[in-house]
Amino acid sequence: MFLIQSPIFVPMRLSVRFLLCIFLFGFTFVLSGQDAYWVFYKDKEVKPDVEYIDLEVNKKYVQALLDQGIDVIGSSKWLNASCVVGNTSLLVEADYIQEIRPLGKYNTVIQSDPFDTSTYGSSDIQLRMLGLDKLHAMGYTGKGVKLALFDAGYYGIDTFSCFKKLWEENRIADHYDFVLDRPLNFDQSNHGAYVLSIAGGRCDDSLVGAAPEATFYLARTEESSKETHLEEYYWTYALEWAVENEVDIIHSSLGYSRFDTLQGDYTYADMDGETTIITQATQVAISKGIFVTNSAGNEGDKDWRYITAPCDGKNVLCVGAVDSFRNYARFSSVGPSADRRVKPEVMAMGEKTSYQDKSGRIMQGNGTSFSGPLIAGMVACLMEANPKAYNSQIFDAIVKSADRFENPDSFYGYGIPNAVVADSLIKEMVLSMGKLVRNDFEVFPNPGKNRISVVSSVAIKSYRMYNALGIEVLNENLSYNLHNFGISTDELGSGVYLIAIYDDKGSPYFTKWVRVN
Repeated sequence: MFLIQSPIFVPMRLSVRFLLCIFLFGFTFVLSGQDAYWVFYKDKEVKPDVEYIDLEVNKKYVQALLDQGIDVIGSSKWLNASCVVGNTSLLVEADYIQEIRPLGKYNTVIQSDPFDTSTYGSSDIQLRMLGLDKLHAMGYTGKGVKLALFDAGYYGIDTFSCFKKLWEENRIADHYDFVLDRPLNFDQSNHGAYVLSIAGGRCDDSLVGAAPEATFYLARTEESSKETHLEEYYWTYALEWAVENEVDIIHSSLGYSRFDTLQGDYTYADMDGETTIITQATQVAISKGIFVTNSAGNEGDKDWRYITAPCDGKNVLCVGAVDSFRNYARFSSVGPSADRRVKPEVMAMGEKTSYQDKSGRIMQGNGTSFSGPLIAGMVACLMEANPKAYNSQIFDAIVKSADRFENPDSFYGYGIPNAVVADSLIKEMVLSMGKLVRNDFEVFPNPGKNRISVVSSVAIKSYRMYNALGIEVLNENLSYNLHNFGISTDELGSGVYLIAIYDDKGSPYFTKWVRVN
């Protein structure tokens, strides 16, 4: 992203007319005193080589509504639904209709059984610091969410007590050793076992993971005795495996900057979100709908100091470490990224963090390897609590819930997030998205501050922002075609701006106005 001063894409003498047209067509559609509803359909017409979610709403169903005298305002292919005004009582028995809901008046919260937070044991502080105790108490513990871990090995998890429920409930759904090209034997490094215990282990009254009822996919991508670029291949292979398994989240407590002799090191300049192979591959996974969290690294008190790849990724939630008193842990890698973005984004307890060790005892250890899985577990719980939310909404809500959001720095990032605040922010975003979006293109929050999110049904390759005078102030080509992404507005002054998004052919797709406070 860079700031430039150049004319808008129409001549300046036409810019007033252009802006006036945008204002005229940019008014929100107002319903004339009638109740509006979402009509959800049961199916679509399947077409070869088109993903189901991208198939258009069946035109016959829309016509059937019109024939009944129902006013169809617009349709969403992702929801497989139409927004309508009229007497929907006539449609209740229609065989093509799945459900009818009032527009903006339904509750997206799924009720869930409460979790007993008194069983946390030694993991109490690390969970309560993030507000996860309150989310757990509401029953959101990651149920139904698929969380993949990439690590160096998972020694002993087939026998340790804190993983017993995972096996009994078939919540270790799959596992693979990409280094040896075979299923895991659980006889390699114990590092991944420690991470798993923090993310999803459960020994009542001793240790409870951040997402104790999530489903896990375990991948070994790291050869702990070496540090080679071949591990980036293992990582990429595992990413493809995770996508095939339709996982929701990938967390890794690994990072890459320096390698064994003659391998060739990365430099800090390479931590720009685009250069390293591992970051490029991770961004592809994100573009396919996977939420990625990664530990910042333990280089803060070493000569490298900075975050490591793929934590530099523009859509990777990078996690640093604090102690039990919320103070920066001196070993935690610092930011910013080489292109000056805030990194790490958030912090969690990574000093004297409780985990189950290789002997089966509950121990305490240090490292961003231990703070990272706490945040990954938070993401899983928020996904369960908000099944209709986009990944970008969850990402932004976690960042905005952090205690230093207004004043980020290179040590703490935006600070320590709060799960309950993030949950509230997500629900606000989801409800606002329930409003009619005629172009399947939305910008939120609007008005915004520091950061705004863009969601589009069409894959976006680039965007531009213009001030009220028609001067281009932001221009970015995205690394990959994305349906949702965030934009930092830190460098913009308060005012009204026009966002124009472009598809992969460079054609302008939609424009929308946003206010920055």
